Amino acid sequence: MKRQNLKEILTFYFLLAITILGINGCTIQYVAEYDESIKNEIIRISAEIDKFYGILLETAEAARTYINFKDEYLTIEVDLRTLLTRNKIRPLNEESVKQTEIVLDLWLNDKEQHKTNDSVSDFIIKQHRNQFQRIFIAMAIGEEVKEE
Repeated sequence: MKRQNLKEILTFYFLLAITILGINGCTIQYVAEYDESIKNEIIRISAEIDKFYGILLETAEAARTYINFKDEYLTIEVDLRTLLTRNKIRPLNEESVKQTEIVLDLWLNDKEQHKTNDSVSDFIIKQHRNQFQRIFIAMAIGEEVKEE
């Protein structure tokens, strides 16, 4: 019976020690720390892309030439590259870097397709608008989770 009590006491103290260490902030972190400015930048760029596609949808298809939208493509590309740089300089941030690289690649593909075809259909605009929205929501949630 004494052996059982000793085992229970040791287990209790072990769990207590782990709890105290956890409360005092002795945790291992494998991801970058939360950065509210990054989350806000993700949301801002998402809104910028959403607006871009909204304007594209409101434009008559014949007027959706690449030349009419090249400045907006460049502005958003620069914003995405800046976000990528900010994510790359943060330690333990490989997941966010990968997500931003994917978004940048998708954006550059859309830009190239628009340049090649010199127009964009309503279907493609709606599809790509929704695609970017889903990705940016995931990115913002991913950044927010780092706060915990």
